Amino acid sequence: MYQWRKFEFFEEKYAGKRLVPDEVAGRIECCSSGRGKIAVGCEDGTVSLLDRGFKFSYGFQAHTSSVLFLQQLKQRNFLLTVGEDEQISPQLSSVCLKVFDLDKTQPEGPSTSIPDCIQILRIFTNQFPEAKITSFLVLEEAPPILLISIGLDNGCIYCIQGDIARERIKRFMLQVENRQDKTQCSITGMGFRVDGKTFQLFAVTPTSVTLFNLQTQPASRQTLDQIGSNANSVAMNDRLELIIGRPEAVYFYEVDGRGPCWAFEGEKKFLGWFRGYLLCVADQRNGSNTFNIYDLKNRLIAHSIVVKEVSHMLCEWGSILLIMKDKSAICIGEKDMESKLDMLFKKNLYTVAINLVQSQQADAAATAEVLRKYGDHLYSKQDFDEAMAQYIHTIGHLEPSYVIQKFLDAQRIYNLTNYLENLHEKGLGSKDHTTLLLNCHTKLKDVDKLNVFIKSEDGVGEHKFDVETAIKEETSTMRKEIQDLRTNARIFQLSKCTFCTFTLDLPAVHFMCMHSFHQRCLGDNEKECPECAPEYRSVLEMKRNLEQNSQESRSVL
Repeated sequence: MYQWRKFEFFEEKYAGKRLVPDEVAGRIECCSSGRGKIAVGCEDGTVSLLDRGFKFSYGFQAHTSSVLFLQQLKQRNFLLTVGEDEQISPQLSSVCLKVFDLDKTQPEGPSTSIPDCIQILRIFTNQFPEAKITSFLVLEEAPPILLISIGLDNGCIYCIQGDIARERIKRFMLQVENRQDKTQCSITGMGFRVDGKTFQLFAVTPTSVTLFNLQTQPASRQTLDQIGSNANSVAMNDRLELIIGRPEAVYFYEVDGRGPCWAFEGEKKFLGWFRGYLLCVADQRNGSNTFNIYDLKNRLIAHSIVVKEVSHMLCEWGSILLIMKDKSAICIGEKDMESKLDMLFKKNLYTVAINLVQSQQADAAATAEVLRKYGDHLYSKQDFDEAMAQYIHTIGHLEPSYVIQKFLDAQRIYNLTNYLENLHEKGLGSKDHTTLLLNCHTKLKDVDKLNVFIKSEDGVGEHKFDVETAIKEETSTMRKEIQDLRTNARIFQLSKCTFCTFTLDLPAVHFMCMHSFHQRCLGDNEKECPECAPEYRSVLEMKRNLEQNSQESRSVL
């Protein structure tokens, strides 16, 4: 892969690195974001809730031993945990699923309270034998229905569906692979895909990607690929695509199989998705860990930093959170659009800026402002054609006089005509703009466009442009010029003949259009300027067309 440009579109918040509070004493086993808090599960069975800035809110003993997995719900303030408790009998597994209602508390001791545990479910039963849990995922259907998927190291997925709090549930099993080598069939990641009433589940092992259709009974299975991924390098994007990371590349999957892949090198430790960006923690060849934020649409790296060993990555508070194994943490937030654009403008990267505002669905006014600045940049480099192409895209947002004045000053009549034509096509041309466009066509001696311009119709018997008013205004201007000619002297300063370009000497003929000729160059035709005669004839032709149109309109009436 060629080298992508790197930018600093993100920044570290809270003045750099933070520390997980001292109240979180045990080793962190799992984390979950949601509803403005971070839930942290530890090896000592405790769960801690952290507020913005990693401030400790409260904690409680969720399990006797380790908290293996947890997930906060979005629709209800519930917390689901999977952990180990005391084994009541040899026949019952110590691993259980608990549901906590964080809005309800019960006292524990004289000064503390803990969330109300509203349900405890045994994950393993006679029909669902015990195995090591390797992944955990919860889908919130219509409340209070949940669909819980528990991935195991033997290639099985145990599913629990229903109203968990009231234990109105059904259980079923999905089989991905059944291999003797457990290291190759362990469920390393899962992702739900909900499209309307269609419920599907992606399942990843080190050697496969499988899609289950949960609408059918039993669920149908489709193998999408014979390569898979390790734990933590599995994610879903906002287009319901599965993302997996392998040392050679990052792969995207849809329901019909593997889609695009991106050749980002390094062993992928963590993958994530945030506001259209791909998040990736990778182990580089030099042994360091790099956290990159990729903008795949614009093919750029929006942020890149070297980090210590990461234990968890999640998104909350509008930011990306990295928790390290030493319990330090980094909070990374996206800069505002204005800051990003300023950065690009300083480097004259206007095409990148345009792609950025369009890909992030900025409003039309913001996009027009970027196009204006790009147009100004091209204009300053005298690339008038490309500059005008940008200005045309600003019609409807940028004041037309801003563009017109620039190209009048530069005497770029072709570009100005193009702009005025587009202005009228969009129905935004005023009487003054119509007059100016007529002048441009006349100066360019473009009789065909003049005829099309005059005869173009929006409806039956209606001119698309206010041509008659424009002609009247032009006639008024010409009358003022004639009056000026009658009352004020004209000084002719041309030193060369307009026809032969040699030094002008007597006898010479000067026309009021300010063109001068040797008498010998004019021959017998001294009554009209040979330079302006074609333009004059086109104006006469235009006048006749107008009179003819006017007579036709009267006859219809």
